[in-house]
Amino acid sequence: MQVPEAVPLAFDDLFSRSGTDALGYAPLCSTLSGAWVQLRAFVVRTHDDTRWMMVDQAGACPDCSPVPVASLQLPGFDLPPGAPADVPLPLRGRLSWGFQVGEDGYASFLRLEQAQLVEGTES
Repeated sequence: MQVPEAVPLAFDDLFSRSGTDALGYAPLCSTLSGAWVQLRAFVVRTHDDTRWMMVDQAGACPDCSPVPVASLQLPGFDLPPGAPADVPLPLRGRLSWGFQVGEDGYASFLRLEQAQLVEGTES
């Protein structure tokens, strides 16, 4: 099976006004929805410790941060044992934009589906 080309993105390409109460999604979210992308950010567990997400800061928790945190859900993703949690990691997957409730009942606006850690890339 041929692997689709991935559009390289910076995590900040997907968000506007990061680090402020006015955090929002950038137009690229809808433009690239359905496209294969590759980006680097911190991978953390969700607040309830049941799912993974990418965030712009190590250890950030969108559920309890006093300022909105740029985050991207990783449905079905599982971080390999021993992978570092304190450095940005490169992931590749299919960007999915728009309100959606997953099979687990968790709602999100932005997801990286079929996400995989990019092997052979320095962190």
